[in-house]
Amino acid sequence: MKTRTLSYSSILFCILLLWSACKEDADAPLRFYDSKYEVPMGGRRYLGIESGNGDYSLEIGNAHIASAGTETGWSGVPAGCQIYVTGILTGSTYLKVTDNATQETCTLPIKVVDNYEDINLIRNSIRPNIDKNLLPGIDDIFLISNAARDAYFFKQGKQTAFSSGLELITKGSYALEQGTEDRLTLSLTFSLDAAPPSEHKFILWGTPYLSHRLDKNLQLNWGTPPLEDTRTSPEPPPSYTLEEITEGGEPGTGRQIGFMLNYKEIPTGILP
Repeated sequence: MKTRTLSYSSILFCILLLWSACKEDADAPLRFYDSKYEVPMGGRRYLGIESGNGDYSLEIGNAHIASAGTETGWSGVPAGCQIYVTGILTGSTYLKVTDNATQETCTLPIKVVDNYEDINLIRNSIRPNIDKNLLPGIDDIFLISNAARDAYFFKQGKQTAFSSGLELITKGSYALEQGTEDRLTLSLTFSLDAAPPSEHKFILWGTPYLSHRLDKNLQLNWGTPPLEDTRTSPEPPPSYTLEEITEGGEPGTGRQIGFMLNYKEIPTGILP
């Protein structure tokens, strides 16, 4: 009887050891693809979780600067749980993430920068006066919502799962003038070489949505009215037209290229 009892005890002990080992194997370490993150004021940034167990506790160092939360139901991220940070005011703080399965913690520096809009040029679009050589070498223009009205010009490099591939070409400035419901004027001042910066003017052909979005996100103080939703089905991402203004030229006759307002993130470390 003692032998049988010892045998059962040994089997139970082995089972517990195996269960413990399996549990330890199942607990993934807490890892992020980047060591620090930036988020625009009023915007949301999803963090790149390399590994984790999906049950996280979050602590923001300064709740006046940013907030953080989790979303479940994602595919392609560990345990289907994503962590996001929302920018409230410009400044620097930190996010402390605790994986509740392992009690492992990771502290990430968080910087909230000025809000911005990305004008993503579309060179393969069909336009009456399409010219793929308009603004050569430039793929994205980021307009920053700050007093200096900074503009950053990028070309598209190699994209990866964890990088937009955007490469900074030059920095300049911009000005936007309100026009009609379907037309705005954009002035860009920049230089692509050692020459002094020069001004280039364009018409932005669009919709009331374009005017309203730029007005609010770039704090242009145009007082555009709220949008009215009369659609019963989802609207596809709109594509607009950027037209070069030439001296003496009539609207609609200048060189054109397509563009859209994208949701790309400006690479970390560029904005002050």
